[in-house]
Amino acid sequence: MSRLRTIALLSLCAAMLAACSEKPQTIGASHRKSDAPAYQGAPDDPFVVKGWTPGDKTSWENQIHQRNQNQNEYNRTQ
Repeated sequence: MSRLRTIALLSLCAAMLAACSEKPQTIGASHRKSDAPAYQGAPDDPFVVKGWTPGDKTSWENQIHQRNQNQNEYNRTQ
C-alpha cells in the first residue's frame, strides 16, 4: 500500500512541475495590430493579390467580393 502511495505522490509532483514549464503566451512586437483600415494594406505584406491596389477601397471591396465568390459552392463548376 505504501508503494502505491509513493507512486501516486511522485506522479502528483511530476504533474505539478510540468505546469511550471509552460511558456508565456504574450504577444510580441511582431504581432502588433494596426489601427489602419484593412484596405490601406501594409507596405511589406507578402500576401497582396494582383488586381488590388493598397489604399483603394473600391479595389479592396472588389477583391473581397471575388474571393467570396470563389468560395461559393453554387458558383463552382462540377
